[in-house]
Amino acid sequence: MTREYYYLVAGLPDLFLDQEKKDFNIIKLKEEMQELMHPDDYYLVELIHLEYDNFNFLNILFKRKQEFKPLGKFSQEIFNEIEENLEFLPSYIHNFYNFYKGKGQVDTSYQSESIEFSTIDRVEKILEVRFQEFYYEFVTSHENRFIQEWYSFLRDFNNILTAITCRKQGIEITPQMVGGGDLVETLIRSQAQDFGLKRDIDYLEALLQTSEITDILERERRLDILKWDKADDITTFDYFNVERILAFFVKASIVYRWVKLDAKTGEELFNRFLKELKETYEMPKEFTK
Repeated sequence: MTREYYYLVAGLPDLFLDQEKKDFNIIKLKEEMQELMHPDDYYLVELIHLEYDNFNFLNILFKRKQEFKPLGKFSQEIFNEIEENLEFLPSYIHNFYNFYKGKGQVDTSYQSESIEFSTIDRVEKILEVRFQEFYYEFVTSHENRFIQEWYSFLRDFNNILTAITCRKQGIEITPQMVGGGDLVETLIRSQAQDFGLKRDIDYLEALLQTSEITDILERERRLDILKWDKADDITTFDYFNVERILAFFVKASIVYRWVKLDAKTGEELFNRFLKELKETYEMPKEFTK
């Protein structure tokens, strides 16, 4: 049975505004939500933030010496001693580590029969792409509807954007593709400007136009707006359930990124987020009597 969070969702604007405007504390926000949500639902919030754990894992594994990102679930100490702490990390990280080290069998228990891992395994791929295959196989196999749809979208979105970039730069597309399936095969084989996908991918035209923008920050801003809008689309008919909270955190993460990356865009997205919160997250009349 789906849990409803009427008062929690209605209180999201207040929770959000408790955070400092110029650099709101999303870590504190997560901690507060953890206290208010069922553990099974909060686990889904942690899935939304796996990208930070991925960054920290690859940063240590490949000795990139970049700054640790604290928005993930696992501490820096966990990643500093990966070998000793594999059992505490998600199975896809454990699997990739074994793949990288060339030892042991990978756990495929989380894989769905409906998802094809890769139809182009004969092609040599960089390790980052292989890691993304393990990762997306894990998240898209989850039973939650938002998690499935959101990460299927992100995988396809990134594959299409990568194919557009490869074509422009004269780079072979195949080794850069994450996973396999019909979409990947089309991106690899099609010679059409839109890859013959315009009728099937509703955001394709916007993605093609955005890819032509030479200003890096503006291009990134528009890409994030497309993701923002997709989170809205997935939750069109969700109001007080965990899916609505997951969409909230997707947007909060986008705002968080831009507040740190570019002050002007961060302010713009913060104000848009705040406006949406005020307009959307309202209690039904029967709960305000």
